[in-house]
Amino acid sequence: MASVIAYSTDSAGMHPSHTLPLKLHAIAEAGISQVELGFPDLEAYAEQEFSDYKKLDDRGQGDIDKLVEAAGKIKALCEKLELNILVMHPFSQFEGYEDVDKRAKGFERAAAWFKVLKALNCQMIQVGSSDDPETSGDHEIIARDLRQLADEAAAQDPLIRIAYEMWAWGVHVNTWQHTWQICKLVERPNFGLCLDTFQICARAYADPTSLTGLLPSAQESLNASLSALSTTIPSSKIFYLQISDGTRTDASALRAAAEKQGIPPLYAYSNEWRPLPFMSEIEPGQKWDEYLPVVEVCEAVLKTGWRGPWSFEVFHKEDMAQDDPEVPKRWTCGAVKSYEKIMEKLKERGFVNRVYV
Repeated sequence: MASVIAYSTDSAGMHPSHTLPLKLHAIAEAGISQVELGFPDLEAYAEQEFSDYKKLDDRGQGDIDKLVEAAGKIKALCEKLELNILVMHPFSQFEGYEDVDKRAKGFERAAAWFKVLKALNCQMIQVGSSDDPETSGDHEIIARDLRQLADEAAAQDPLIRIAYEMWAWGVHVNTWQHTWQICKLVERPNFGLCLDTFQICARAYADPTSLTGLLPSAQESLNASLSALSTTIPSSKIFYLQISDGTRTDASALRAAAEKQGIPPLYAYSNEWRPLPFMSEIEPGQKWDEYLPVVEVCEAVLKTGWRGPWSFEVFHKEDMAQDDPEVPKRWTCGAVKSYEKIMEKLKERGFVNRVYV
């Protein structure tokens, strides 16, 4: 069962003491066999290994040789722990630039990422949709850049795949429909989608800035979106599925946090209030108040015929920011329990013989 699960190491909201090796050990000890590796985690590890390490900039310039060496050490640790690195993420602020220099920066950065991927023996990059208002909203221009990225990836290694994810706060691409339209325009075998339960719900169901936490006609909106998803996207174009829930929040506090950070409310919400589905049952000691219809989204994805990896990508600052070495272990073990709960609910919905056995 755990062979179909991945867990993201992404450091957002985690305490600095929760190092990448600590998180990798926790993932393996939970019985999970795949990892979604956060690029910021890898750079934080490189800083631990090399006191003078200089992070890569938006052109991919920095201590790339040291980063590659650090990646080699992480690869060796993953092999020792019998972990497969499913994907590295997030490659962002890339697509849609009409400015020649900004466009060139993205491809130079991609070249650096390809070197790191090789050192990790990883064959997938996740690209998050851009939230830069200076980018073009023309899908042809966005697809042009992503097509070239897919071609350059294939030139490096025919097995490298690009998984494009809609971020709910993306300035032009913020629904699964947008990413699917662009995927069709890219038209490359190594280019597909990462679907995410949180991101889908954040555009079709939830409004954390409202008093109810819901969009108007939320259930009708969600039903229409999921019905279309299940009959539109070919299963072969879904490279993996990210899983997380969302917690009800104080709308005014969320707006204040977003304003302080200078980011959209949905981005702030994503960074701090994304627990595991069924967290209230898994960790009943505190008020989680998760409420997104995660199982319904999973069901819609499964109806496409997709049977790929599930990656649990969760951010919950209040709990994860604790200086406690047991935190990563609690969350990775919780991810396995959350997966089992989702399977139970899908079985109740008639998917007993159509999911994993």
